[in-house]
Amino acid sequence: MKIEHEEASVVRQRVSLAGGTSRGLVLDLIRTLGPISRVELAETTGLTQATMSTVVRQLLGEGLVIETGRGESTGGKPPVMLDVNPDARFAVGVQLGRESITYVVINLSGSIVGRTRTTGIGSTEPSEMVQRLAAEVDRTLDGLGIEKASVVGVGVVAPGPLDVGRGMILHSPHLVAWLDVPIRSMLSDAVGLPVILDNDATAAAIGDFWSGKLDDAVAHATVYMGTGIGAGVLIDGIVFRGSSSNAGELGQVVVTDADGRLTYLEELADPGAVVRRARATGEATRLGLPDDDDFGGFRVIATAAARGDAGATALIEESAELLASGVLTLANLFDLDSVSLAGPAFAVAGPTYVRAITRRLDEDFFVRTKHGIRVRLSTDVSDAAAVGGAALVLQTELAPRTMGLSAVAG
Repeated sequence: MKIEHEEASVVRQRVSLAGGTSRGLVLDLIRTLGPISRVELAETTGLTQATMSTVVRQLLGEGLVIETGRGESTGGKPPVMLDVNPDARFAVGVQLGRESITYVVINLSGSIVGRTRTTGIGSTEPSEMVQRLAAEVDRTLDGLGIEKASVVGVGVVAPGPLDVGRGMILHSPHLVAWLDVPIRSMLSDAVGLPVILDNDATAAAIGDFWSGKLDDAVAHATVYMGTGIGAGVLIDGIVFRGSSSNAGELGQVVVTDADGRLTYLEELADPGAVVRRARATGEATRLGLPDDDDFGGFRVIATAAARGDAGATALIEESAELLASGVLTLANLFDLDSVSLAGPAFAVAGPTYVRAITRRLDEDFFVRTKHGIRVRLSTDVSDAAAVGGAALVLQTELAPRTMGLSAVAG
C-alpha cells in the first residue's frame, strides 16, 4: 500500500499527537488506513522505527491489532501488513430521548454489530430508569453473544447543557426529572462498566469522524436535530468543546422572528416550532396531528411533505430556511468545509434541509470564492448520536486524545 504525500499530510494533521499518545495515534491510523505496514506508519506519524516497533508489539500483545499478510514489495522483502482486530473490543452507545432510547453496539473498527430501540424516558424516575437502561444493555450484549470482558464501556448521550465533569444533565426542558442526577456514576454502578456522558450533537460529530466518511475535511460540523438543535464541531479531527464541553448550541443562537422580536433559533426551527406553526395556521387539524406529541406531529408533517402536500411542504421548508441561516453563521465562524445533518428529525425530512442549507451556503458563505462546503446526511442519520457515544468510549479508552473526556465513571 502506498500513501501519497498529500494524503499522508492530511492524515498526520488529523491525528496529531497533541493531547494524545503514540499508542493511540498508531491504533487510530491502523483503524483508519489499514491494512498498513510498520514502515508506512512510521513515515506517516514521524515516529522512529524503534518506537513504532514497540507500540505495534504492545498492540499485537493486547489483541487490538493483527497481522494480515504481506503487502507489495517496493524492492525488498514484502512488508507485513497490520489491521485492527474488529472483535477484540466493543462499546455500547445509548441515546437518551423522551420518546425513544436507542442502544447501539459497535466493534473496534466502528461497524455496528447490534441495534435496539425501546420506549423513551417519559416520566420514569431516574433511579428506576437507570436500572432499565442497565438491564437493556445486558440484554443487548447477551443477545449478541458478547462478553462484558470485551466491552470497553458505555457512552450515554443526551441533550445539553451537561456537566461532563460530574456526569450530570444541568437542565433540559425535555428531561426535567434528570436535572443534577449523577447519571454517569449511577449507570456505571448498575451495569458494571465504565460510562461516559456527552452531548448528543458532539457525539454525532464523533460518530461521523469514526465512520471515516469525512474524507479530508479539516473543519467539520455535524448539525443534530431531535427535539432541539445542536452542533458538534471538529477541527482537524479534534472536538471543539469550549470551556465546559457545552460548545455548539446552535439552537441557542439569537435571531429575530417575523414580528421583530429576539428569540432563539430552535424556537423557530426545531420540530416543536414546526408543529406550533401548523397549529397556529390550522394545518394541524387538516393533517391530523396528535395533540400531545410534538415530534410525532413533526413526523406526520414531514411524511406529508414527502408525499407532495403543499401545506406540509411549506412548513418544512420554512424550518429548513431558518436552520440554513444558523448553519451559515456556524460556517462563517469556523470556516467550515464540511457539514453533515444527523438526528431523528433529519431521518424523516433530511433532503429538504440538505437542499436549503446547500443553497444558502453556496450563495452567502463568506469565503465561498476560496472553497465550498460539502453538505450531506450523516451515515447513521437516526442513530448517529448513539454510534458516536460508543465511538467516544473506544476513542477515550483505547486511543485517548483531546477528543475524549477527562472524566469517566467506572
